[in-house]
Formats: sequence, C-alpha cells, structure tokens
Amino acid sequence: MSNRSKGNLILEFLLYPSLLVLSMVILHFLAGTVKLNIDSSDAQRDFNTAIGTALLSGVFLFSIRVIQKQAAKNLYSMLNVIGKRDEFWLHRKKLSEQFAKHLILSVAVSFIMPLLYMLSEGLLVRLHEKEVFIVAVGAIPFWLLLTLFVLQLITVNRYSWKILFGGDIDLVDKLKLYSRVMKMAMITLATIGLVLAVIPVFWINQPIHFFDIATLIFLLTLIVSFLFAPFVYIALIVGKVKYALAKDIDKRVDKLIKESVVYERSQEIEELLYIKEKYCN
Repeated sequence: MSNRSKGNLILEFLLYPSLLVLSMVILHFLAGTVKLNIDSSDAQRDFNTAIGTALLSGVFLFSIRVIQKQAAKNLYSMLNVIGKRDEFWLHRKKLSEQFAKHLILSVAVSFIMPLLYMLSEGLLVRLHEKEVFIVAVGAIPFWLLLTLFVLQLITVNRYSWKILFGGDIDLVDKLKLYSRVMKMAMITLATIGLVLAVIPVFWINQPIHFFDIATLIFLLTLIVSFLFAPFVYIALIVGKVKYALAKDIDKRVDKLIKESVVYERSQEIEELLYIKEKYCN
C-alpha cells in the first residue's frame, strides 16, 4: 500500500470521529458548559462530562469503523481458507442485519441511560439549566455509540468463532483460522484499551461516583465474558492443534523414510517439514 493510500485510509477513519468530537466540544462552549474558569464542583463535573463524552464518542465511532473494516477483511480471509469465498456476501448480509438491530437497541439505550444518570446524580432538578440540558443532549450520541461499540465487539468476534468451529477443517487450515481469530481479538482489545485510556477524564478533580464504578464493572464483565475468556481458550487450543499437527507430520515423515523412498519423495518431505516449521513453532 502506497503512502498516499495509507494517508487516505487514516483520513477516512479519523475524519468523522474528529468532526464529531469538535462539534460536541463547540456546542458545549457555546452553551457555556465548558469554561476555562472552573469555580465550583458542579462546574468541574459538567466540564469533565462534556469533554469526556465528546472524546469517548469520537473514540467509539473510530473504533466501530476500524472493527467493521477489519471484520470484513478477516471474514473474507477466513472464508478463503476453507474454500467458501463465494459465501462472503451472504455472511456480510447477516452481519448487516445484525448491525441494524443493534442500532435500534442502541438508540433506545441512548435515551434511557442519560435519564438514569441524571436520576442517580440528582440532576433532574437542574435540567432547566442550559448547561445541564446540553450535557444531557450530548450524552445521547455517547450512549448510542457506546452501546453500538459493545455490541459490535461481541458480534464480530463470536461470528469469527462460529466459522472457526463449524464443519470439518484440517489441522493446517485450522491454525490459519485460529491466527485470524486471534488477530481480530487483538484489534478489538486494542480499541478497548483506547477507550479505557480516555475514561479518567471524567474523574478530574472529582470523586468517583457509584454510577461510574457500576457502569465500568458491567462493561469489564462483558469484555472478560465475551472476549478475554474465549481469547485465552483459543490460545490454549492453538497449542494443542500445533502439537497434534507436529506429531502427524513426524509420523508421515518417518513413514516415508522407512519406505526407503526418501529420494523420490524428498520434495514431499521438505514440504511437510516446511509446514511444521511455519505452523508448529
């Protein structure tokens, strides 16, 4: 890929998230939510919430775009390994239908969660204030993208596992599939790390509230249950498959040597040893 193509790809991923963050921050500045002169605890909380939700909304949008792009490439690669490349658009259609359902659910959550947050923090009585109202409105895209982000994390990884464990697949192809599933898991874990790096913005000069802790624990539980635990399981399975493949190759090579056809079958032996070195080490 040329430098120009890489530049265009980076711009494609960063443009809309950057515009979203910028527009949300400008909205808060115009509304007076974000002030450089912070003179009270309420002002600090509003400032943190405004900046934090804006940054996280951009991170979620960026992560969703990266995950979808990589999921499509990963899906095509996996189907190519098992000889079902022609089914790519069928799988893409299924994922698109799931995305549409997730979007509807995310919209519902985006209205419910700000209401629950304001109830827990006693902010409903201040809803008539312009600053509080703008913060509440700004929370809608935040919760929409957060919910969509979590659902996409779970969906794309579980879909990869579904292909991985479906049907009879020989050991070499299985290892190829495992490597692609692990790559997708690493990408999603990287996006989670990016999200976690932004979260402390909410706690600048502020105590950590119960609602924040409960939400973070809930999200981390989802991550561990649906991503990290299967990731560890797959890593263990890869070790077993590598061992089984290495053992099978050793038996086949020993058989060829015992049959005294080393010269005639030297190319086959070399290929087997190459596969062992590539996939079993």
